[in-house]
Amino acid sequence: MDNVEPKGAAHWIDHFVVGTNDIVAWTDWAVNGIGLTRRPFRGLTTASRKKNMKIICFLWWEGGSCRIGAFLQPEIYPPAKELGQELPRCGFYIRPEDIAMHLRRLDRYKIPHTDPVKTTAEGDEGTAIYIADPDGNQYEFWAPAQMPEGAMEIATDEKVGRISHAVYGCRDLAKTAAFFEKYCGVQAEQNSKTAEGTLVLRLRAGARLIYKLVDKVDERVAGHGPWWDMHTALTVREEEFFPNYRRMWDGLPEEETDKANANLSIEQQEALPARTGLHRSPVGLKWKEICERGDEFYDWDAHAFHFIGGMPLKDGSLALYQPKEQEEYLRELAESLKR
Repeated sequence: MDNVEPKGAAHWIDHFVVGTNDIVAWTDWAVNGIGLTRRPFRGLTTASRKKNMKIICFLWWEGGSCRIGAFLQPEIYPPAKELGQELPRCGFYIRPEDIAMHLRRLDRYKIPHTDPVKTTAEGDEGTAIYIADPDGNQYEFWAPAQMPEGAMEIATDEKVGRISHAVYGCRDLAKTAAFFEKYCGVQAEQNSKTAEGTLVLRLRAGARLIYKLVDKVDERVAGHGPWWDMHTALTVREEEFFPNYRRMWDGLPEEETDKANANLSIEQQEALPARTGLHRSPVGLKWKEICERGDEFYDWDAHAFHFIGGMPLKDGSLALYQPKEQEEYLRELAESLKR
């Protein structure tokens, strides 16, 4: 890996968020299958209902620099593809010597999974176990031959490490590679072992964004109605947070209207360009009000992302970091406008 860090480089996947039709069942899956600590749901009060707040659950690894979440969806999800084929898909690091232990736990809780699969198809050598949650959202345990620093220092009680990679569908790999190089400081990785039709984008700390060439956009993405709020958050250095967004705002259009109110057909949604837009949270709404631009961004295939700031915990490296949330940046931004 080049030692010169590009401006605005992404280092980790801080969190990955899916949709669900049963938030209680999804939470049970995450607690039993991943080993996360159960947390309260948000949005399950009368006051929340009166404000039309969404019902969500976020669960995090101790240390806070890795999370997964789920939003209750307004419609029933479409049927999922077979294990290992559904996109988007999220991976978690595990140690190779713990594979048998993880298989026993998955069997104990009757979590669907494949047998271990040795592969180099997505840029790294290792072993994958594909798993699914109750909604058919897919994940994998990833045991690499070479473990990045910080990958297992953040781990659950069941020895599941931080997010290793996320896999998406893509209709134009070159266009997607150019997008992430310009706005996230990551370059396409050249590796003779990588499967044909696969784009590997290596984040600075070792995690990966992986794109598979497809004819049609993934069905379960935030850019498709009626689904909402599925997204991936990428960690950048604390001081790169605002410059990254300004670079995007200078180079990308803003969505013309909130997706929920746009009433676009699937074909119209899929024809939209890479863009920035409204991250429909209280912070996102306030951000749009102040900046007149959204803090969420979409790639060319309707997958949604946003940035999280990272503050190094040792030696200036983001191998281990403390997250700086959007709320903190929003407060700083609001204070600066008062001066």
